[in-house]
Amino acid sequence: MKRLSRCCCCCNVRDGSITVGVLGILLSIATIIFIWLAPSHLVSFKSYFFEEQDKQYSISKIIMTISLCFTILICSALIIAIKKRRSWLMLPFVVLGLVLAIGLLISILHTSIVLYTDDKEDYTILATCILVGGLIYLILYLYLWVVVFSHYLDTRDEEERGRYSKSPYRR
Repeated sequence: MKRLSRCCCCCNVRDGSITVGVLGILLSIATIIFIWLAPSHLVSFKSYFFEEQDKQYSISKIIMTISLCFTILICSALIIAIKKRRSWLMLPFVVLGLVLAIGLLISILHTSIVLYTDDKEDYTILATCILVGGLIYLILYLYLWVVVFSHYLDTRDEEERGRYSKSPYRR
């Protein structure tokens, strides 16, 4: 895979990776606030594991909040890793990014297919908007992941070169 040297043609991948980490933290905090402040008739959180609606709603919100807190933790670790130039500390973000991209693709496809096949009402326009908008978001997300992955590879290579390129008396 070819590494990127610039992020959005204006800054290097290090600054772009820091921006991705900060955006991840800010979006996670905004989502947590939205989850807990949104009225239940406006947004519904569903789980296939519980029968009761109230219990299902509360447990789904708690699970999503815990997940978003871990995302904040991993994005914070990414920022610290970039500042200290530690590739092993970037690895959780790289792995989480791939898992989230796969989950996002599955979610987009599932939601649009369910809306396309709904017999009660015609949601064709909504399903198409979700499909197209979701795929655009997925492409943007994957680009930002590639920016972080490129910086991860650069940092890892720098760490490996640094061990053997320095003279013993200069350490």
